[in-house]
Amino acid sequence: MPVPPTAIRGSFAKKLALGGAAMALALGTAGCGAVEDFDKATSDSWAVTYEIMVSGGDASRITDIKYLESEKRGEAGTELTLPSGETTLDAKENAVWSLESIVTAQKDAAISAMPGKEATATCRILLDGVKEIAAETSAPGERVECAATTPAFSK
Repeated sequence: MPVPPTAIRGSFAKKLALGGAAMALALGTAGCGAVEDFDKATSDSWAVTYEIMVSGGDASRITDIKYLESEKRGEAGTELTLPSGETTLDAKENAVWSLESIVTAQKDAAISAMPGKEATATCRILLDGVKEIAAETSAPGERVECAATTPAFSK
């Protein structure tokens, strides 16, 4: 017995509807990830300057430098380590080491390092190279550590 044309159309319509629903679900799921990626890519981020000034004792270098940096916009900072860094003299004859980094707004920024033997170290975290958001000074020969959460951008 032949199948009536309305049964074929009805069966085709059901398959089309199911296929369309599955496609919409797949696109919707992928769309959430795309929206999250877009939000991260357009997140506010600060240019952060990590700075360490060293005085007394061996002020020529610092060791075991650890700092936070956002690998990509919108992500929390990842701790990176440098085995050592040489200081240079600034205009005021201070021994200084510094590093430019990127940190997402409202995420943690941090720097720590060991000064040379009997040297005192002061660390600072600056936003856009100007606004100080953290500063600490170590005892001679002791590790110095600075940490702060970067502020939100003003709208």
